[in-house]
Amino acid sequence: MKRLIPLAVLTAAFLGITSAQGVARPLACTPVRAVFYESSDWFRLAQGLGANPSPCAQYYVTLPALAADKTQMRPGSAWQIRQLGPNFHALAEVSYTAWQRWVTATGNTWYQAGQEVRHRMAVAGFDIPTGDTWVVNEFPSTVRTGSASDRQHVRDLVHGLYDGDGGPQIKGMVYDVGIAQTGVSLVQHKAYWESWLQDSAFWNDMSAYVSDFFQENYGDVRTYAVAGADPVTRITSLNQFLQAPLQLALASGAPSSIAAAKAFLTQSYGSLSNASWGWSASYGWTKVTTAVMADYISAQTYAMRASGSAARLGFAWNPLNSGGLSPDDYTSQVGDVLARLAGSIHETDSGDPSNACEATGCAATLDGAKATGTWKTFSTWTPTVAALTDTTITATAGVASAPITIQLKTGTVSVAQPIPTSVVVTSNSPTATFSTAPTGPWAPSLTLAIPAGTKTALVYAMDTTPGSPTITATANGTAQTKTMIVAGATPPPVTTPTTTGTTTQTTPEVTVSTVQFSPTETNRMHVDLAVAGKDGATPASRLRVTLLVGDTPVGSTVATSGADGSVGFTAAPILRLGCYTVKVSSVVAPGYAWNGSAPDTSYCVKALPASVRVTAFGLRKGHIHLGLGVVDVAGKPVDAHVSVAVVHGSTIFAASNGRTGSGVFGLTARGTPAKGCYGVRVLSVGAPGITWDQKAPHAAFCVR
Repeated sequence: MKRLIPLAVLTAAFLGITSAQGVARPLACTPVRAVFYESSDWFRLAQGLGANPSPCAQYYVTLPALAADKTQMRPGSAWQIRQLGPNFHALAEVSYTAWQRWVTATGNTWYQAGQEVRHRMAVAGFDIPTGDTWVVNEFPSTVRTGSASDRQHVRDLVHGLYDGDGGPQIKGMVYDVGIAQTGVSLVQHKAYWESWLQDSAFWNDMSAYVSDFFQENYGDVRTYAVAGADPVTRITSLNQFLQAPLQLALASGAPSSIAAAKAFLTQSYGSLSNASWGWSASYGWTKVTTAVMADYISAQTYAMRASGSAARLGFAWNPLNSGGLSPDDYTSQVGDVLARLAGSIHETDSGDPSNACEATGCAATLDGAKATGTWKTFSTWTPTVAALTDTTITATAGVASAPITIQLKTGTVSVAQPIPTSVVVTSNSPTATFSTAPTGPWAPSLTLAIPAGTKTALVYAMDTTPGSPTITATANGTAQTKTMIVAGATPPPVTTPTTTGTTTQTTPEVTVSTVQFSPTETNRMHVDLAVAGKDGATPASRLRVTLLVGDTPVGSTVATSGADGSVGFTAAPILRLGCYTVKVSSVVAPGYAWNGSAPDTSYCVKALPASVRVTAFGLRKGHIHLGLGVVDVAGKPVDAHVSVAVVHGSTIFAASNGRTGSGVFGLTARGTPAKGCYGVRVLSVGAPGITWDQKAPHAAFCVR
């Protein structure tokens, strides 16, 4: 690896029009918006960037909200960013989680929350006319998945932030929570993104109120520093990860319904990449030497400048002394990493992204490093299909089938779409007909409209001819098929003479023999049932089942039993207190008649799991302050008694106990903290109707 270029040499290289290698560079200035996030180390970051600024860059440094109350903007600090030059601006951190609590506690709207942020920004000294603005940290994963109401909440929030409380309208920025670069399945992640990109109303609001959309991409150096990989190969692999959402919006085969998202992201997308050194989790994996970290930063700058997207680059900066270095050594090495960060941006002023690698070569290697090609899947669009999900489809000739489930799937993942989906259902049998109700009306071709936000639809089939016809469901130009087994009509009972009179042969019976309940690790209720014939057989049976808590339905399904007669389903709603039962509405098995009975089994949930979350961890008037919240499986605050300790290594630094009240318990340590990193140890949690899940919250705070 090449030696890092000192800042003085870099400055001389720019002014003297020569690089470190003595090669003349063109006098050009390619603009770029450089955005930085950090949770506490903002002053050192700003000073380091200001020591080697690019005249071609507009720098935006996040000022974290106050740790004790993250609805409060950091006062009297924005000027320290601005004083570094006219191209330095302060970003006011808008903590989504903190303002969510504010909305809940005050009863105000999310739009009003945005207006209140702007008011507090003005009081704290942020200067909109000179370029300061706001950044939402961060859009939670529920915005991407479309669950809960968070997507609408962030739309209202950014609208309020844009309008302000009477001040000038100003667009701001957002950070969107990412996922790990390795060790995760991208099939579901991509499916959620494809659905999200089609929510035109959301992206139109982003276009109206947001200037920069940054995806958090905290990468793993072990996928980069691969022996034998040249810089171009490394940059290509990096951008498959860093630019994935934008590449999906630009993918061939994408539907016209993503037009609003495509227009916004091509002008506003940026990657919030990884300059956080020393981490094994939370900020990717960067437990490497500073030389390797510097090389990785250079390559990321190269990749972002070479991406062809709008002129944006971003980095998260949160160094961690995970190697146990002495304070002086750690400070010195962090300075080296920061100098490389500033230098890599300055070196690309001419518009040649490869200049970012001049100082290090973008050639660092790690033993065992291995490239990942999984992110290239975002360069292609996976069509959403209408899958026929029933294991088997059976019917009796001339009789309506049990309901057939049609489920929207993107790849192998069932995801609701934000727009209606048209599905056409047909059969290759000339005598087959379909309906949305078991009583008709019937038609040989049926067009279903699956509403926005819905994953499934039910259809009934009827064929007067026994056989094995093929049912086809077509959506978005893609057909999915399934064979339906149509049995002959069940003959009426046969009366035969005997020596004692007559005997009537009746249709054999089938019964629901077993009902079992079992809560899942995701805090949902799973139900297993078994069906058996009175003759000992286990015919393929189609069941309609409703899950209830008390008298309230909480889930239902229509499913077909397997070869052993068993069938199971998991209800989507999270667990709740009360007794669960099932109601079996129908059982259809060709050649059998259901006797109408099912076991009277119940399962009573008397306590729900609860978890502990750290809401604040930092310094308050020179003392370590810790805030804890206890939430139930629905994420709602719980009034619980907690016992907690702040630990320094393996030593308890401070401990206390008390109630969370409205959901938060605070501990401020009396002693003066020594240098080093502090953690949280929860000793006990208790409240009626809950059981602590025994999971320790992940939190650390380092005193430097």
